[in-house]
Amino acid sequence: MRMVQVFLRTAPMALLLVACATTPEPQQPPASAATHYELGRAYFDAGNYRLAIPEFSKAVELRPTDPIYRSDLGMAFMFNRNLDEAIKQFEEAIKLDKKYTAAKNNLASAYMLKGDLEKARILLMEVLNDPLYPTPHFAYFNLAKIYERQGKIDQAIEHYRLALDVERDYADAHNNLGFLYLQQGKTDLAISAFSEATRLSPKVPVYYRNLGIAYAEAGRRREARRAFERVLELESTGPSAEYARKALDDLKR
Repeated sequence: MRMVQVFLRTAPMALLLVACATTPEPQQPPASAATHYELGRAYFDAGNYRLAIPEFSKAVELRPTDPIYRSDLGMAFMFNRNLDEAIKQFEEAIKLDKKYTAAKNNLASAYMLKGDLEKARILLMEVLNDPLYPTPHFAYFNLAKIYERQGKIDQAIEHYRLALDVERDYADAHNNLGFLYLQQGKTDLAISAFSEATRLSPKVPVYYRNLGIAYAEAGRRREARRAFERVLELESTGPSAEYARKALDDLKR
């Protein structure tokens, strides 16, 4: 049985929200800015990007020279699909701190969403030239996505591997790598990659769906059945569940 439609479970790209705000100065306006910023962070972390925007905006208004506030406002705009405003805020953050590599990675992500892959690629190369950047696996992952979209599969595979060299437990990178291996007909490598993704994130249905597809491509029907059954154990509705039910019906024939 041939089932080659593989679904990726990633965010459109790897994004970095800075974990710590700078320590506010004792004057009242910075303290107020910090209060709005922390409330914005709480909304953002809860997935309520619409409510995060006015809080981050107020923090920026009160403390316009803080690049972290600017960048995180850009993040909220980006997750709210206002890419032009996100790009503006990321660019302002970089003007304030030309070494703010995390903002460059986020700006590259916004360019990727807009389809401006070359601008994104140039920025990501700058990010990777910073030896102090603490999470280069995000930049490698984003570069892999760019090469994938450009049809440069070998380069995409190379950069997913580089991401995994930095962060071995990067489940999305394993999953996307498996997808490319499956495209190349390398089912054993695809199975290994998808299996690692399910080990690292055992409650993500789409990883099991992709693993089931790889097993089916390899003719390993029993393992494929188990993977699709696991999808249905994790969710009863949605695209993964719908695909798994159809795949299980096909495996009975």
